Amino acid sequence: MTLTSKGLPRRRRGFVLITAAVAAVAILGMLGLCLDLARLYVGKNELQGFVDAASIAAANRLDGTSAGITAAISEATANVNRWGFGQDAPAAVQVEFSLLPGGAYLANPIPALGYRFTRVRAQGTVPIYFVPIFTSVGTTYNVDAVSVAGQQLLPNPGDGAFPFSPDAHVPNPLPADPTGNFGYTKGRLYTLRWDPVGKGSKTGILNKAGNKVVGCEGDMNEVGFIPGADNAGQRGYIDLQEGGGGGAAFIRQAILGSADIDPINVGDTIDNANGNKQTEIDAILERIASDTNPTTATYYTAPALGVGLEPPGRTYYAVDPPGVPPPSPPRGNGRRIVSAPVNNPTTDVVMGFAQFFLPLDPCLIIGGAGNPRPCCAEYIGSASRLPASGGATHGGGSPGAYRITLYQ
Repeated sequence: MTLTSKGLPRRRRGFVLITAAVAAVAILGMLGLCLDLARLYVGKNELQGFVDAASIAAANRLDGTSAGITAAISEATANVNRWGFGQDAPAAVQVEFSLLPGGAYLANPIPALGYRFTRVRAQGTVPIYFVPIFTSVGTTYNVDAVSVAGQQLLPNPGDGAFPFSPDAHVPNPLPADPTGNFGYTKGRLYTLRWDPVGKGSKTGILNKAGNKVVGCEGDMNEVGFIPGADNAGQRGYIDLQEGGGGGAAFIRQAILGSADIDPINVGDTIDNANGNKQTEIDAILERIASDTNPTTATYYTAPALGVGLEPPGRTYYAVDPPGVPPPSPPRGNGRRIVSAPVNNPTTDVVMGFAQFFLPLDPCLIIGGAGNPRPCCAEYIGSASRLPASGGATHGGGSPGAYRITLYQ
């Protein structure tokens, strides 16, 4: 037997070389398989993030009308989120609607009344590089994802309610508003905190107590509108603590979302709080600063042309689903979107709940602006769904506040 210089038989040396070569191929194959599987895993997760965001956005547009269905489809299919490392739109997006989260889903329900749940399916193609070398699988693999979101009724809204109550904008005495928008125009600024007119000033509008007050452009420019404050000391703050006693410190905590707030329902009478409470303005700015997008100036690019109509466009502020990090430019985490009970200014009774977007300088204090300084917020839509009656078709559930929830 011939020995090599290292003392191994020549036959054994050849066997080791063959074994090492086969093992290297196997190891490379396993690494390639892991890489392909990782690409599929990442692609699946990214596509799931897309459908989650799309279903949430679509569910927020449902209002019990065919126009709401159309807007929901547009919101889902034109969603600004992407997959494929944030570069690609899904190849196919399917949007369907249902009365129940586990019910039958339809692409275009007629009539649309009561449809509060959206299911979004999306499909995409992930390229694979190593698996096709060893199998007959093609060079791409299709992945899909599905998400269900809907409007969940909050029977006793409490935590999360903003401690202000804007006055509804329909003629006094207040009738039902068939659009569900309380007479507000989406994209306009309405008053959260009223500011009194300085001594001797002749500007402002009269509230129902006969005092002149200054508010935001959506209120000040509305012909015939009468604010509901009962006396000169009320500014728009409301007491959300049972038995009263919710002073400045409590309201500040409520603005920041850290207060234990008692339930408030449609039909309840609001408890107005008196005083300027200047320190609470700082709390509003602090809440804006805690948003992951504290820079976008407006939610809508321009106000709608009238009550019940949709604004012409959206800005780039969007709410990311839980667990999804904001891309660049940053998307918001929802801290600048607040829900507030809207009251009948004649009776102080809660009519429903509305969502507002906090602007960059809501109380006109940045840059040293002087009085009057009301606090304003942009109306972006109703948080309530009113039952159909008298020809109204806005929503299909019980009166109250709704929140968008992911069900799947």
